[in-house]
Amino acid sequence: MPTFHISVVNSDFDASEELDSATFEDARRNALRAALQIGTDELCNGTPFFGAEIRIELDGELKQRFLVSIGQSPLK
Repeated sequence: MPTFHISVVNSDFDASEELDSATFEDARRNALRAALQIGTDELCNGTPFFGAEIRIELDGELKQRFLVSIGQSPLK
C-alpha cells in the first residue's frame, strides 16, 4: 500500500502526516477531511474564515495541490 505525505498549511497552521492509502483518491479524500476538520475547529473557536493549501505527495513527488476554504457569517 502506498504511503502518501499529506500537508495542510496556511499562515497560522502547519500540519503534515504520512498516510497509507490504497489509492490516490482515498488519500485525497482523507486530506480533504483533515483540512475540513481543522477548519471546523477554527470556526468553532471564533475564527470567521479558514483557508489552507493541501499538498499530496508520493515518493517525494507532488501529486496534487489545491486550496480549501470555509467560512461563517451571520444571517440577518
